[in-house]
Amino acid sequence: MENIKLELVSGRLGQDPTFAVTKTGKPVCELSIAIRGEQNSTIWRKVVAFGKLAEQCKIHLKKGQEVFVQGRMDLKKFINKEGLEKEYLVLNANSIGQSLL
Repeated sequence: MENIKLELVSGRLGQDPTFAVTKTGKPVCELSIAIRGEQNSTIWRKVVAFGKLAEQCKIHLKKGQEVFVQGRMDLKKFINKEGLEKEYLVLNANSIGQSLL
């Protein structure tokens, strides 16, 4: 069995969730979460939810809401227009919750 490290982050949504449907018909929702870092700096985390969770995000989440997300971090790579390889982290959400305060 593979060890899967789950991450838990909390912060505020920087924009309304972006909802789409893949070519295979699977719902997907992207979130941008602002996390308070050291010395009041802001760290942005890209979060992706799929399936029923993505549909619920589209309905219930709005810019500025405080949320917490649990999921697996994945490193994504791509080649930019200049031909350079770039990397970024994406949190693939297993669960997302809202602050009640």
